[in-house]
Amino acid sequence: MAGYLFILAWTLGVSSWFLAIIEMISLHSFWGIIFKVGIPVKRTSLEINTEKFHPEIGNTISMEEGKFRFTNERKVFFLSQFFLFRFTTPFPFKVIATISPNNKVDIVARIPLGTTLFLLFWILGWTIGSIGFGIQSGNFSSVGFGLIGWLFAGLMIGISYPIEKRRFELMISELKQIITENVHNRVDPTPKH
Repeated sequence: MAGYLFILAWTLGVSSWFLAIIEMISLHSFWGIIFKVGIPVKRTSLEINTEKFHPEIGNTISMEEGKFRFTNERKVFFLSQFFLFRFTTPFPFKVIATISPNNKVDIVARIPLGTTLFLLFWILGWTIGSIGFGIQSGNFSSVGFGLIGWLFAGLMIGISYPIEKRRFELMISELKQIITENVHNRVDPTPKH
């Protein structure tokens, strides 16, 4: 029975990895629905002058850290840019900000669904495999071997979250800069007498 569960966890893990690849391609193509799916890990709000903010809709704005795309619904999707020679974590934040005309921006960051499922199936596979081997062999010291999988998963999360949180904070600063510069550079169309 444990063998079948292990094979199931392994199959689901491989499938979730393919989902993760599709999800990453879709994110960098700014498919809105992909930004709405995932586990929320960070919520924040900004108090900033948005009353006269009129962004360019549908264009991608690339800053030093993030890529931003504004929509007709007064939302902005953003994520960290992909750089060739930079450490890429399996849990990059994908962020939706909702811009209210009352000088408020609500921000929700999520982690990707594909890599989250992969990590879940990884933990299940290691757990089922080590317990199943322990039952089959009668030597439960193999359960300690299963802790290696848990330790690896914990390290992945422990390393990824601080890196992505720092990148998230940089992107928030860049979003403030985009909004502030747009408001200040906006020409008032009404003639002055």
